[in-house]
Amino acid sequence: MSNRDYPHPEDEFDALGADRTPQGVHRAPQSRWRQLLPFLVVIILAPLLAFGAVRLLSGGFGGTDDPTGAASSTTEPGEPTPTDATTEAPTEEPTTEEPTTEEPADLDQDLSVYVLNGAGVSGLAGAAAEALTDEGWTNVTPENYSRELPTSSAVFYTTADMAEEAAAVGELLGVTDLIEDSSAASDGIVVVLREDFRG
Repeated sequence: MSNRDYPHPEDEFDALGADRTPQGVHRAPQSRWRQLLPFLVVIILAPLLAFGAVRLLSGGFGGTDDPTGAASSTTEPGEPTPTDATTEAPTEEPTTEEPTTEEPADLDQDLSVYVLNGAGVSGLAGAAAEALTDEGWTNVTPENYSRELPTSSAVFYTTADMAEEAAAVGELLGVTDLIEDSSAASDGIVVVLREDFRG
């Protein structure tokens, strides 16, 4: 309604009102839930829209049931597919080489073997001689030894032909010092046991 249509005469209140402009609008305060609602909508809808856009761009909707995206085969059921022959590569069985074990040399276990106790430990030579006998040595003699040399346990043999037998006796008793001595008084193998003997 304009001022011309106003039926009452103008008074002092109308004059004061004409000079004033609206200062503000009074509204009821909004609830906390209503203030948070736009943010919640954005938080929920933004990931869903992004997921849908990614699926749409990558062809995720309306594709084949094959998760790998491979084209569906047009062969009839029961027909061999072209890849049937190549799907499984032939597995090569590992070749296991049997360990090559050297045949034990033919030892002459009838050789004379003298086991001499130079350690001063009672029964030492007898125990070593018994260990040799148990392994098939047939001519083993235990004795005591009173000379100063050698200072450590050793196996003496007379000729090079006895080297394998001397090595076998030394290995059996745990004596590693092998000495060829053609001047030995006894023909055969002589084992001198000293304090370092741990057999």
